[in-house]
Amino acid sequence: MRVNGSSGGVDPRRRPFKVLTPSVKVLIDLSILYPQPPHHSGNYTAEGFDVRAVVPGDLSEWSMTVDGDWIGRVTYQLMSKDRCETVTHWVPSRVLKPLRPR
Repeated sequence: MRVNGSSGGVDPRRRPFKVLTPSVKVLIDLSILYPQPPHHSGNYTAEGFDVRAVVPGDLSEWSMTVDGDWIGRVTYQLMSKDRCETVTHWVPSRVLKPLRPR
């Protein structure tokens, strides 16, 4: 099954939700998901969440938006220096890449 792109492994004429059993291992590019605005002038904060990383996650469901774009329901770890949060939410397909087994 494709992870990124318009097909998403689902026929667009079908229902707009597709549960993946089992879930699919993916990489999530947080820098695309949380982009910095142009001319960003924030200060580096070592204790903050690292949203510039590419992190592994589990893709559990595909859905189509009203505009016909694919989004995936993913669960992943958002890390900071002293904190780790498990996050589950819907993200655009463009931030997802298949995790290739080694």
